Amino acid sequence: MYKYLFIIFVVVCVFFLARRKDSKSVSALMAIVLFVLVGWRGTTVGPDTKDYLLFYNFGLYGDDTREFELLFKAWNEYLLSLGLSDRMFLIVCAVFSIGLVLYVLWRDSSFKVLTITLMLVAFEWSFYLTGIRQALAMGFFTLGVYFFKDFYLLRSFKDFSVSMQLRTLISIILLLIASLMHTTALFGVAMLIFVFFFRAEYKFYLIAISVSFVIAILGVFSSAESIMSSLFNLVEEQVMSADRYSGYLESEEAFENVTLYLLVKDLLPLNGISIMCILYNRDKRYTVYEHLYFWLVILANLFHSFYYMFRMRMYLFPMAAIAVATLMFPALQEKRIRVAIPVIVLMLYVILMGVVTYVNLTAQSAYDYSMM
Repeated sequence: MYKYLFIIFVVVCVFFLARRKDSKSVSALMAIVLFVLVGWRGTTVGPDTKDYLLFYNFGLYGDDTREFELLFKAWNEYLLSLGLSDRMFLIVCAVFSIGLVLYVLWRDSSFKVLTITLMLVAFEWSFYLTGIRQALAMGFFTLGVYFFKDFYLLRSFKDFSVSMQLRTLISIILLLIASLMHTTALFGVAMLIFVFFFRAEYKFYLIAISVSFVIAILGVFSSAESIMSSLFNLVEEQVMSADRYSGYLESEEAFENVTLYLLVKDLLPLNGISIMCILYNRDKRYTVYEHLYFWLVILANLFHSFYYMFRMRMYLFPMAAIAVATLMFPALQEKRIRVAIPVIVLMLYVILMGVVTYVNLTAQSAYDYSMM
């Protein structure tokens, strides 16, 4: 299943990049395929699906007795009260997780085929196959950013219309829901607040990304794991379920050095594409998507040694998929020879990420895909 899915998506994306034309119908079909594969996956796909179904039916999550967030427990209890089967539970969760994300990607991307493909091959679509609780939080968070984007660009409160006020209120509610569904959504909310008040220009991002990449290679921030462990220990008595995440720090592997695998799979492609996006679209007035994307790259560099940061920065992956397509769209529209470089680089990026992600997933028995 994965083999053909990856090949088809990559080939389709490369084809449309070569033509420098998008397709709403093809991108919509690609989004539907991803949604169906998440909603109709088997109970054994991913390391957590079976445990979440156990929790849905019996309130037990394997041998883990720690509490989940109240909203997630209420979500399970409500769906169970409706008499939904395991299949319908997974479908409903898919609607509000990957479904919301794909909706925003399709609505706001300037090159929809590229964006949908990036979600499959570069920005951890596979996580929606297993992490139901965080996937739900990511869905609500992404939709919250979507409703927040107009307020983000507001220059004067004189233009703060009733419709924009309503959209902003909806955004706040969605971000609150995301945080109550999975505590790590607070990271995404914090980043959203940060980029709202700190809006840098392309020169800053060009320097910051370059410097942080060098820092990553030199291993200057290799102590990030101990710093974040201390932070989790500080808040675990104040924030419900924080003990669950501090526990992850003891079980997950930390990358003390930048291995060749990490360099090829994550850091080098992420930094290279972001620099290219900046250079080929310097004059753009960045939206919230682009600001979050650039800070995603910077944080990936600075905290590469902290494994759990990978899960927290997943909240910014949909914004990255939109930002790459948006920033590169003007160059893709040109017919001059000089824009052949970004087109070729994007093709190679999609192919490389497709190969790396496919190999990574097929090497894990937990992602041996089947349908219920």
